[in-house]
Amino acid sequence: MFLPLFLVTFLLSGGQGTPVRSRPEYQTDDYYTYEEIQNYLKGLAESYSNQVKLTNVGKSYENRNLTTITISNGDGRKDKKVIFIDAGFHAREWLTHTAALNIIDKLVVSFEENKHLLQDYDWVILPLVNPDGYTYSRSGNKFTNEIIDCLFAYTKDLAVKCWRKNREPNKHGCIGTDLNRNFGHGWGKGDSSSDPCQPTYKGLSEFSASESQAVRRVLLDLANTGRCVLYLSIHSALGEILYPWGSEEIKAENYKEHEEVVQAGIDAIANGNFQFPSTYKQGPSHSLYVTGGCSSDYAYEAGFPLSLIWELPEERGNLTFEFHPPTNLIGELVEETWIGIRAIAEKVMDKY
Repeated sequence: MFLPLFLVTFLLSGGQGTPVRSRPEYQTDDYYTYEEIQNYLKGLAESYSNQVKLTNVGKSYENRNLTTITISNGDGRKDKKVIFIDAGFHAREWLTHTAALNIIDKLVVSFEENKHLLQDYDWVILPLVNPDGYTYSRSGNKFTNEIIDCLFAYTKDLAVKCWRKNREPNKHGCIGTDLNRNFGHGWGKGDSSSDPCQPTYKGLSEFSASESQAVRRVLLDLANTGRCVLYLSIHSALGEILYPWGSEEIKAENYKEHEEVVQAGIDAIANGNFQFPSTYKQGPSHSLYVTGGCSSDYAYEAGFPLSLIWELPEERGNLTFEFHPPTNLIGELVEETWIGIRAIAEKVMDKY
């Protein structure tokens, strides 16, 4: 990436000592740091103050802000339905934050192309749920497009890049809770661990982590307004779009509606102008494995009629990259994701 010198600044990031590049525009040449994400959101709020509102909804264990951006068309209506999207529950899923930022860019900067998506809906987006874990996962050697196999992360640097949990210390000298095993619905069931040293550690209790508490507040606040329609949590890297239930082997009452909405996104991607479009599968979360304590089950129980987990793909063509796609693929992958999410949103708006 080449920027004019006057656009490049270096700041110290909240005591972490990490240089921060000024990013006046959304770009896909590299993965954003936590500080760059925050700076980008602040820049949008300053430049598009009539359409954008930032809210700090909580703090991480290491005292980083968890910031939502609420996007509207600026007409001031308070009765609009709401789509809530989050990303970055798991530290190693680097592409998820960039996908969330791309959605924000499409709705704010490219408003004229997508204003129909904001006519009767507001969008609330939390692009980084787990800033501590993500920052830690970026603290090793600079990522140079090497292929990282997290099943065989046998060096310290690979183990850092493949970190999954938050960074709150636990007993036995182990660190972190799996934030997507820490929610109240079905907590402790299935693929969640009671061992604090395991990657899927469920936490000391339901919502024991400050980050999951913050997401719960947003979900409940939106549910209590009666305006919530769709919850979508961006993860990687399975190439699947999943819906309730995950904690037990039954389908949601309106699973047919979930199927219809999700298929609109899958079809849009398949028909997109991509050399190697991702081939997504769909189904209830338990079809993958039974998992308790997930945000999508909790959101559905809280009152979101549609609740999805979007698992970004792990491969492109014959290249498998799991959680860390080469930077030259970022743009195409997040654009493909936007096409699918836009189609899902349009289908949702037809039905609600």
